Amino acid sequence: MDVLVMGGSRFMGRAAVRILADAGHRLIVFNRGTRTQPRDDVKVVLGDRNDATSVEQLRALSVDAIVDLSGYTGRQVELLLDVMPQVLLHVHISTGAVYRPQPVLPWPEETPYGPWSLWGSYAAEKLAGERVLRERRPADAATTVLRFPYVLGPGNYADREEFVLNRILDGAELLLPGDGEALQQFVSVDQVAAAILAAVQSRDTGGLRAYNIASRGYVSLAGFAALCGEAVSREPVMRPVGGGATGGAGATFDPTDCVYPFPNVNYLLDFTASVRDGIAPPSVTVQTMIASALEHLRAHPERRAWERTPAEQRHLA
Repeated sequence: MDVLVMGGSRFMGRAAVRILADAGHRLIVFNRGTRTQPRDDVKVVLGDRNDATSVEQLRALSVDAIVDLSGYTGRQVELLLDVMPQVLLHVHISTGAVYRPQPVLPWPEETPYGPWSLWGSYAAEKLAGERVLRERRPADAATTVLRFPYVLGPGNYADREEFVLNRILDGAELLLPGDGEALQQFVSVDQVAAAILAAVQSRDTGGLRAYNIASRGYVSLAGFAALCGEAVSREPVMRPVGGGATGGAGATFDPTDCVYPFPNVNYLLDFTASVRDGIAPPSVTVQTMIASALEHLRAHPERRAWERTPAEQRHLA
């Protein structure tokens, strides 16, 4: 198939490009060109998807499918659909943060929309993007929305596993928001890519379908730190600091200013539907995800440099 990939130059995007190209699909990637492009055998169109004139370049393309990894706002999705409204298959990467948290866990795809206020404008804009797809994609065209929890993997641009690993490796205290016992769910970057490939290759009917994609098993915040400690053969030093979900006065989680890379709230998705329809990738243990991240961290010593966040500093002052 001829596939347009929106983004494709970092982390999940690079993994998706690799697996799609290896499967024999012909790829065009659209991004700003600010990073090294993922492969030499992939056509690149440079542009800014926030700019209507720049996105207009895509109107001349003829593709069978779109994989949208960089649609973070409703406006970005609108601009894309303005120029490519009727592509046969549109795969949109989304998040469990679009749900309104419910007391019964895990949450299936039918969970009411939020957005989840804990995630602030990120959740609101991802939800806006999904609504644009529901409103504007033709009923006879296939639209697949993939919703993920926390994504882990080597070279993660989100400071998650390396946040914890670096502090344990240096014997630094880990601060846990709340009591640190809320349950989390994860998915590896390779599982994300496999789910995208399955979504591209499995749809032959119209309409919109949403799938939660996650790995089996749940881990608490303290449990995640303990697993990281096992990986480096060093007991983590942990201290719960209270402060509700974020460990502080703020109600919105800020990944750039946090005491720990995950808030202390249960975040569990039901992925029964993706298993039933053949979209779910094989499960990967959290231990395997951490081991992969640790191997990459050790191979790139520049990633061992870290600083306490302002939120940590406030508790340690």
